[in-house]
Amino acid sequence: MKKEDIAKLFNISRQTLSNWEKEKPELYKIIESHFQENKTYPDLNNQEYLKSEMIKAIDKLPKHKTKKFYHLMMAELAEMEN
Repeated sequence: MKKEDIAKLFNISRQTLSNWEKEKPELYKIIESHFQENKTYPDLNNQEYLKSEMIKAIDKLPKHKTKKFYHLMMAELAEMEN
């Protein structure tokens, strides 16, 4: 993505973005890396991908939070059946 396009997204001038590049290099690096053209995005329509990501997230939760999410999910499923 061109710098002009990035500036438009942030509603700033191209010059402001150039100033950030010089004066706030860490901020600029974050912005630049976000808009790299080769960046790949997950397929959020792929059910297997979504399931695996959910399992990874649940594995990081403490036991009491896992139990809470279990009950929330089961309640949502029960609601769908009615």
